[in-house]
Amino acid sequence: MAAVTNSEKKAQEILRYRLFEATDHLSGEGWDHSVLESTENACRTVKNLLERTIVHGEGNSLLIMGPRGSGKSWVVEQVFRRLDSDVACRNNYIKVSLNGLVQTDDRLALQEIARQLDEDLGEKSALPFAAALNYLLEALKSGDHANQSAVFVLDEFDLFAHHKNQTLLYNLFDVAQSAQNPIAVIGLTNRLDVVELLEKRVKSRFSHRQICLLSDFEFEDYLQVFRAYLTLPEDFEDREYRIEWEKQLEDLVVNASVRDALRQQYNTSPDIGSLKTMLVLPVCRLGLRK
Repeated sequence: MAAVTNSEKKAQEILRYRLFEATDHLSGEGWDHSVLESTENACRTVKNLLERTIVHGEGNSLLIMGPRGSGKSWVVEQVFRRLDSDVACRNNYIKVSLNGLVQTDDRLALQEIARQLDEDLGEKSALPFAAALNYLLEALKSGDHANQSAVFVLDEFDLFAHHKNQTLLYNLFDVAQSAQNPIAVIGLTNRLDVVELLEKRVKSRFSHRQICLLSDFEFEDYLQVFRAYLTLPEDFEDREYRIEWEKQLEDLVVNASVRDALRQQYNTSPDIGSLKTMLVLPVCRLGLRK
């Protein structure tokens, strides 16, 4: 078996990081969802909504729905990047991230909110949920977070709807609607019927703004995703190796057998997550040759 070169090791490290760990759209590498008009439109809509909360103190709520791999998380992270580059918004908000898989009840969610706001509930933890939450939000009017708006991002939003009495959702939507404190609530879910899970009192306080993202790209876009994940960065240290790599990658993209395999995968499951899973084995076997 031939020895693996340093360039091959480095290329494998980059691709494995991209597939397993990296949020590629944030680092400028790999697939950029902004190629799709639907996700770029969603970015503009979410950014405008959060700007109204951060700059004008307007309470807002929004649901982003779509199957896994459709770009929901990408939209949110991209919006925060754009807000951080905007002088009017930068340093004027604090992001609070919750996940329904982790915060499995409202008390855990409250503790996580307190942690991210750098507040100690202490004896306040014994208060009713609404009073404890209002105490935390009032803290945004003083100290290090003075005059900052709070943006709550609830991933796996549908799981929060299964909490007892939906207390967390009710109070967050109620605060957003009352405009006592400038907050925005963004829910991410892969369930299109999630609004039907909400109790009547919760539903009445939700703004009913919804964005639905679908994996609506064509096969040629899918090939672009494939090519983007396997492309080495321009600053790759071994220039000759990168040139040869890119040449072989282009040969791979036009290869009939490869295109047939990709089309079969596209027809079966056109989401990006499935494509990444498909690429794991060949990337891990990179450099293993007899």
